[in-house]
Amino acid sequence: MAPRPPKRRSGVSQKPARPAIPDARALRALERRIARLEADAAEAVAHHERQLVAVRRAADRRLTGMVREIASLRHHEARATALERLLAERDALIARLSRRLAELEGRASPEAPRPA
Repeated sequence: MAPRPPKRRSGVSQKPARPAIPDARALRALERRIARLEADAAEAVAHHERQLVAVRRAADRRLTGMVREIASLRHHEARATALERLLAERDALIARLSRRLAELEGRASPEAPRPA
């Protein structure tokens, strides 16, 4: 047996045809929905702008802290360098004075009586 072809229905469809122009109530509902979506979009933009400002502020604070720490480290490095220089000068002076003392002690004749 061959499959039967589908039945033809009369020219009247089950669903009524939608009008080409929506009625005023549906139009107002769509306008309200559009306004609500626009407000939501504006709120999202404002929210993201606030977040961006907060993130930038936090980044600026971190950067300020890092710059402050770098300045402090440079200050300590400069002090350490100055102390190294002072120690080198002191060591040079001690060495020079030690040589001078040895020279003076070497000049003193062993026959000369030392004052007591």
